[in-house]
Amino acid sequence: MSSVSRSSVSRRCRRTRRGTRSAGVIGTLLATIVATVVVGTAVLTPPAAGIVGGRATQPGELPFMVSVQSADRTGPAAHFCGGSVLRKRLVLTAAHCVSDRRPQDLRVVVGDHRLDGSVGRAHAVDKIRVHPRYAATGTHDVAILRTTTPMRVPRLRIVGARNNAFETNGARLTVAGWGATFFLLGPLSNVLRAVDVRAVADPACLLNGLMGFRPGTEMCAQTLAGDSCQGDSGGPLFGRRADGRPVQVGVVSYGLGCATPLFPGVYAELNSPAIRPFLVTTVRAEAAALRKAARRAAKRARARARG
Repeated sequence: MSSVSRSSVSRRCRRTRRGTRSAGVIGTLLATIVATVVVGTAVLTPPAAGIVGGRATQPGELPFMVSVQSADRTGPAAHFCGGSVLRKRLVLTAAHCVSDRRPQDLRVVVGDHRLDGSVGRAHAVDKIRVHPRYAATGTHDVAILRTTTPMRVPRLRIVGARNNAFETNGARLTVAGWGATFFLLGPLSNVLRAVDVRAVADPACLLNGLMGFRPGTEMCAQTLAGDSCQGDSGGPLFGRRADGRPVQVGVVSYGLGCATPLFPGVYAELNSPAIRPFLVTTVRAEAAALRKAARRAAKRARARARG
C-alpha cells in the first residue's frame, strides 16, 4: 500500500500540521482517505490545535501547562501551541511549533486558565533548542525553550527511561490544551481543556503508517470522539503514578484530522532512546550555563560594591 507523504501530515499547532490539518468536509473525510490512499497521496492534517471532546479544566488544576504565543500579538489570538514546564526556565514543546521561529518572536505564558485571562505571567524566550534530527526526519518532534526569567509554577516530570507502563495498550493518559474543540470548525478554546485517552500499542497503530508513523520515536493514543486538535501541538500527554502525581510521556505532534476513527493521535515518545538523551543533555547544559551566568553576575556585583 502506498504511503502518505510525511510533509502532508497535519501537525497540531495553529499554523501547521496539527494546527492546520487537512482541508475538506468532515462528512466526506473517510471517503477522501480511501480515495487518496489508493493514489498514495492521502491528505493529512498539520500540528494539532485544540481538544476535541473532554472537559474544561478547573483553574489551577494543571499548573504545569504553558501557552506558547507569538510575541507580536495579544489576547487569545497570540496562542499557537502548547507546552509544559520542564524546569524553572525551560519549557518543553514540539519542534514543529518553533523550528522556524526566533526566540524574540516568542513568549510563553504560565498560570493562565483562560487565554483572555490576566492571572498568568508572560516570559520572554532567549533560546530555542530543537532536536538535532527533527529537520532531517520530520520526527523527533521535541524542542526546549529557555525563558529569560524563572517560572514560579510546578514542573511536569518526564517519564523514566525504562518505564513503559504508560505505553501499554489501553493505559490511561490525559492530553490538555487550548486547541479547537471541533476539527476545522470554530476558534481555539479560550479555556484550558483536557481529555482522557488510552495508549495504543505500536502494532495497533498500523494505519498511521500511512502518515509515516515511526514507532521508534512516536506513540499513539485515542478515545472515542476525543483527541488533541489544532492549537494543541507541543502540549503534554501525561499519565498519573500510583500516588496521583502526573508524569509526561509524550508531546502532541500530528494526526489525521481530529478524533478520526482508526487514526489515533500521534505524540513524540519521551522515553525513546532517540529523544530522551536530547532532553537530559539539554537540561544539564542549560542548568550549567545558568549557574555560570549567575556566578559571573555575582562577581560583577561584588566588583561594583567594592567600588
